[in-house]
Amino acid sequence: MLKFSGQSRRRFITAAAALGAVGLTLGAGVAKAADDWPADPINIVVPFKAGGSADRMARTLAEPLSAELGVPVVVENRPGGAGGLGATYVSQQPADGNTMLLMQATPYLANAILVGGAPVKWEDFSFLNAQWNDYAIWAVHKDSPYQTFDQLAEAMKEPGKVSSGIIYGNGGHLQTLLAMQALNIPETNVRFVTYDGGAPLRTALAGNQVDFEVLAARGAASVMDNLRVLSVVNDNDPDSMGAPLLNDALSALGADPQPIIGGNITGLLVPSALKADHPDRYTRLVSAYETVVTSEAYKAAAVEAGIGSDWLGPEASQAMVDSAYQALSELSDVIK
Repeated sequence: MLKFSGQSRRRFITAAAALGAVGLTLGAGVAKAADDWPADPINIVVPFKAGGSADRMARTLAEPLSAELGVPVVVENRPGGAGGLGATYVSQQPADGNTMLLMQATPYLANAILVGGAPVKWEDFSFLNAQWNDYAIWAVHKDSPYQTFDQLAEAMKEPGKVSSGIIYGNGGHLQTLLAMQALNIPETNVRFVTYDGGAPLRTALAGNQVDFEVLAARGAASVMDNLRVLSVVNDNDPDSMGAPLLNDALSALGADPQPIIGGNITGLLVPSALKADHPDRYTRLVSAYETVVTSEAYKAAAVEAGIGSDWLGPEASQAMVDSAYQALSELSDVIK
């Protein structure tokens, strides 16, 4: 089992009001509260720096959601802890519908909890929609001397020869360590360079500042002209990258197949207490989100921004990320 030193682990530190009335007064008061919401601006917290795929998604949603809900919708970047700091901040706000979280539920939120020590629980959040499910690729800069996965794997056998950009604890980081384990390559052989968000991660590889990365394929569309794909981390090659599937590449080197870490499943999350404490607000929020994402205008904006625009709804989306979270739970010891 691979282990990280204590110095390399990310650590970070760290109700709803109930209405009380009687009879018809209660009914009228609840109806008025539901009708009056929202009255204040709504914040979408992105727990990464501006420019990444989660940030782009939040900004494409803000204006049309504002039009649907009738109040300003503001995007607020709170980077740190590979997404954990922003998630912690949202969990500390009232579960009243006025503060939402937009991030990759898996792997980033999952690994902030499982690996990073974020003082929140998986059950603290409810996923409203799996708007974008991306898969991963092993990639190098287009000018890299490594033309194939085999050549990169061979170079990784030499301590300190190659570097890799990572977001600590994310799916790409974990997938890298699993492949190294399968190939009997010590974790210390690779110089890992940590970034706090997808945008700086992609920029580093596109600028040839690191030797390789395992990163989200469609999220990297803006820099793909600067990259060479060595392997596709999936069960198929949906975008015809023309590179071998990871497990085929590993098998060719005599290694056992490894679990494929679930793709980056991105969308809006809310504190789970919102549905129980303010069901009318929850329903209105879901309805507004669905109206926006399924509109032709939004789909066009999503294509322009290089993000997904699927609508699965809360139940199917939650089931998807719960399954991915369980898989990550079983693998998280690899980077502890």
